[in-house]
Amino acid sequence: MQVKLMIMGFFALGSLFCSAAPSDSAEQNVLNIAGATTIQPVLEVLADDYQHKSGQTVQIQGGGSSRGIEHVLQGHGPLGAVSRALTPEEKKELDYVTIGKDALVFIVNQRNPVESIDRDTAVRLFCGEIKNWNELTNWERSVVLVTKEMGRSTLDLFEKYTGVHHPDNPEDSENGRVDESAYEIASNLDGVTLVAGMPGGVGYMSLGASEYLRDKGMPVKILELEGYSMDRDSIVAGDYPISRELNLVYKEENKDLVQGFLDFCLGRTGQEAVRDLGYIPVKESQ
Repeated sequence: MQVKLMIMGFFALGSLFCSAAPSDSAEQNVLNIAGATTIQPVLEVLADDYQHKSGQTVQIQGGGSSRGIEHVLQGHGPLGAVSRALTPEEKKELDYVTIGKDALVFIVNQRNPVESIDRDTAVRLFCGEIKNWNELTNWERSVVLVTKEMGRSTLDLFEKYTGVHHPDNPEDSENGRVDESAYEIASNLDGVTLVAGMPGGVGYMSLGASEYLRDKGMPVKILELEGYSMDRDSIVAGDYPISRELNLVYKEENKDLVQGFLDFCLGRTGQEAVRDLGYIPVKESQ
């Protein structure tokens, strides 16, 4: 991307989205978790409660789903956060627990009159074919694209759905590449903040993060996708076009170290945190 935006200052908006200090410790009294920023807010909420309950220190870092996989495989920590289904190859090397479900949604600024989007429109927008919103509605405003950086599972879902690839993706793309004018961001907080601040902005984000931040006052709108409004029933039923698992991964050799925290995430407190932050608790999705 020609334009990359780091909005680190916005992480001060709330401790829910702040990372703990990094550590490579594998000591028995430390749970060092890294990975998907989509799951990070849930883990941040639960870390203090679990530490108070168990006496075990919990350290949370972001970095994306790819980092979550590498974090565990390279021995940097016992748990990784991955906001997508594992590949068959990853399942051979890692065990995992699904703690909830999420969906990918397209968001625009609240001022944008557009209410819905389909796959073809998403392709035309992100390839740079549609330059102004007046091509879709009567609103005169330049389109500003917001996309994810490599290594993010949200980008993987977007690429699979649209056939539009990140410019640095070495694989052949069905429908071209994301336009070079796009702002490239890391976390969902970055993306929602950017779209909220630019009237012509459009991006693809986590449903849970988008709803949570919208309800906290961020001026963004979640678009209908392929005629589906964003309701939990369509995700649970598997009707919504782009849904995903929220997973915690670990090696079998570390099961005893992580089992307590996994049980906590799947218990009442953990599942309430999943729901409160806009995601679907795993028991509702079964």
